[in-house]
Amino acid sequence: MKITALVVTYNRVEWLKKNMKALLSQSRLPDEILVVDNASTDSTSEFLSDLQKKEKIVTVKRLNENLGGSGGFSRGLKEAIDRGADWVWMMDDDALPYRNSLEELEKYIKKFDQDESTGALLSKLVKIPNAIPKEKTSLARIGTFVGFTVSAKTVKKVGLPDEGFFIYADDYEYSVRIRHHGLKLIKIHSSLIEHKDWIRQKRMFRFPFSKPAIPSWKVYYIFRNALNATRESKFIYTVLKGYFFIDRYIWAYVSPQTKPYAFHGFEDGIHGVKGKVVDPRHPKWK
Repeated sequence: MKITALVVTYNRVEWLKKNMKALLSQSRLPDEILVVDNASTDSTSEFLSDLQKKEKIVTVKRLNENLGGSGGFSRGLKEAIDRGADWVWMMDDDALPYRNSLEELEKYIKKFDQDESTGALLSKLVKIPNAIPKEKTSLARIGTFVGFTVSAKTVKKVGLPDEGFFIYADDYEYSVRIRHHGLKLIKIHSSLIEHKDWIRQKRMFRFPFSKPAIPSWKVYYIFRNALNATRESKFIYTVLKGYFFIDRYIWAYVSPQTKPYAFHGFEDGIHGVKGKVVDPRHPKWK
């Protein structure tokens, strides 16, 4: 059984170095580590080139343009399966899996590999080092593309992640799509990944006058993609639409430079716009 670790990176070489160190120190090494470089402009390419020469299990797929997390995971997942992966363990470049994370995950991969009702296994995300798991497994409704482990059989059945999201909500939509095919998401509490950014992302959807400090352009995708991802559920979409109708004013008040991104994202989300509308290198509105 071939297990591939899939990492998507963009201009965060220092985080990538930590991530690669964590993956290459696993008690059960991945059979392949596939890194999708989203056309980074820092020293990522040089670092990966040197790493490939030292570590035979590292493979690099460099994209010609930045397709965001959604494009990177979609292209990378296809590449991993085309290269023979049976299961693909997906994560961002700032994810730091515990040393035994894949070893623990593999126990359940073997257990559920022949279970036709299992769609994906999820590592547990923690914000502090040395967290201790309290449960073995639990059912989940939504997974994030950090520790999201999907089989080739599931991908054949439900397809690849939607590239049109660019960043944010692509993992939500993919989780929902897997469940709509009658498949389960199972969280593996002994497979731990330290991911501090996960906590910050959760704060984006709080109503109080407290918002995380993030680049303004990202706010566009927060609004647009949350609406796009929930469109199939009339109730959730309606609630979220009402929430964001107010929340865009809160973003504008707390962080005035985000106002055009919040308002444009809200409108584009309502109209179902997808794709890379705002390029991180060239913010569109001021």
